[in-house]
Amino acid sequence: MSLRAARLILLLPILAAASDKHWETAKVISQDLNSQPAGAYAAPIGNGTVAVPLYRTSNTVLVEVGEYEMRWVESGRAAIVLPVHDEIRFYREKDAFIVLDSKNHKHKFTLIGMTKKTAQ
Repeated sequence: MSLRAARLILLLPILAAASDKHWETAKVISQDLNSQPAGAYAAPIGNGTVAVPLYRTSNTVLVEVGEYEMRWVESGRAAIVLPVHDEIRFYREKDAFIVLDSKNHKHKFTLIGMTKKTAQ
């Protein structure tokens, strides 16, 4: 078996897993990036102690998906900035909504509210 064929065989499960995702679109209505003090980390240095402030970041997004408005929250170190009044692509992974950034890093959102849009 050639090296090229062996590489292809190794890549097939990865390619199959990537194609299993059911991509959906959502329109971003608003986004709120927030940072709050969350305490301090103190560490001994020599004979003294140095404290470093810690911050908690949150990313709350309101999106339209079909006939529903959903409020998602992402918590983590690096938040993704989404285009407000534009569409994004996402897929669902169990109870999470996954959005990929430009470097294909996953950003996992959790549903915290959902409202059915009313007919106008």
